[in-house]
Amino acid sequence: MSDTGTTTPVRPRRATLRALGLWLALVAAVLTGAASTAAAEDSPAVSPVGTWTTAVTIGTGPDAVTSTSHFTFAADHTLTTDGAPGPDGRPQYPGTGYWTARPDGSFAFSITHGGPDVADGGGTYPGTVYAVHQGRVRGDTFTTTAVAFTVVEKTGARLGPITVSALGTRVS
Repeated sequence: MSDTGTTTPVRPRRATLRALGLWLALVAAVLTGAASTAAAEDSPAVSPVGTWTTAVTIGTGPDAVTSTSHFTFAADHTLTTDGAPGPDGRPQYPGTGYWTARPDGSFAFSITHGGPDVADGGGTYPGTVYAVHQGRVRGDTFTTTAVAFTVVEKTGARLGPITVSALGTRVS
């Protein structure tokens, strides 16, 4: 005997429809949030792109030395600095590096720059400086802390870790 009978159309229960609607609303909220996050990544409010007047402090306590230079964060995630002004007022020890940022304003950069051949007694160490900064952009300012090492090119000796902090103000 064949099983040929009539079937009654099945209608979803009201609770099932509510659950499906709630699930779709949740998926839409997640997708909208992802789109907002993607838009925030391009927001200039959390991006370091541009030129900043930056006060860099080497060390901590009463022996800390602060100098001011310009840092330029490019859209291609490269970084340059003209270096602190020397005794003649011209920038010395220019540097280069790379940066990355998050939508919440946190960012990090690495920077390398040369230094003098000998210690100058003013907080500048001989050799090439390698530093990694982590911090946050808030509007038109940023703050970072860093750990740096200096490699004395003549001997290969490494000096550090050296504590560094920076405070940048966006140049209009």
